[in-house]
Amino acid sequence: MVARKHVYRSWTFVPFLCGAAAMLLPGEGAADGEARFAVEMIAEKSIAALPEGKLFWTAETFPTLAEAAAAAGETNVPVEIDGKAWLLTIGPEDDKGHGGQLVASIGPIQRFDAPAYLLRINISNAPPGTETSVHSHPGSEAIYVMSGEVTVRWPDRTEVFGKGESQPGEPPHTPMVATSTGEEDLVELIMFVVDPTQDFARPETMN
Repeated sequence: MVARKHVYRSWTFVPFLCGAAAMLLPGEGAADGEARFAVEMIAEKSIAALPEGKLFWTAETFPTLAEAAAAAGETNVPVEIDGKAWLLTIGPEDDKGHGGQLVASIGPIQRFDAPAYLLRINISNAPPGTETSVHSHPGSEAIYVMSGEVTVRWPDRTEVFGKGESQPGEPPHTPMVATSTGEEDLVELIMFVVDPTQDFARPETMN
């Protein structure tokens, strides 16, 4: 299979990793040349507090990145993925009126207490058969599958999501493992809100 090339460009990028904090690079330890479940951070944004009420991640697309950025507020992150402009917003379920084309509203996601919060946008690119290590995050996440298929396993259940489907994750610090189980490369848009005073990801075990 010929790997597709994805170009990611972030408009709002705030490097904010605490100490030795680092993304678990799923598939790390694979020999050179072997397929990997690759994850790339494309944008980060610090916020002081979470919006009130139930939280959802809303994904919209815009004709240009400049238009997405012009519509952005405190809890929006504009990014460009493969030439398409996105505005990703954490907030109430009805917080969709930013002028873009609605793609998904994903939630509710788990609220949690932290001294501050970090919005982080990742893209995964995983050939069929590759998987992450077992890991957890100090916050909540939501995924939107752009292509391929992902099987996600948590301690209490396993679910499968295909292209165009979305899903909120489990509460903070819940172990998980994701596997690319489709016939084409898995590309996921992954939206996080985490506690930036903790490592972004840590290894876990799961029976």
